[in-house]
Amino acid sequence: MQDGARPHRTEQVFRFLDEYFGNRVIALEYPKFTGAGMDWPPYSPDLTPCDYCLWGTLKDIVYQKHPATLDELESAICVACESISVETV
Repeated sequence: MQDGARPHRTEQVFRFLDEYFGNRVIALEYPKFTGAGMDWPPYSPDLTPCDYCLWGTLKDIVYQKHPATLDELESAICVACESISVETV
């Protein structure tokens, strides 16, 4: 994005994101179009390298087993964190 241009937020883009990433997308006005995902928080800080690598890796590991309860989710998060090597971090 340059010169203050806004990101692409058309219905086609949201449908593409929903098809490939499901409800794991965090984007401005995304839930309005799809009814899923999380809205981008207002005044959020700049993205960090963890946003590009670490969190995606953790999500992939955690959601492989489709946790159904909060206890299963918490356990899956702990296992995922322990499985990532120091070199990756």
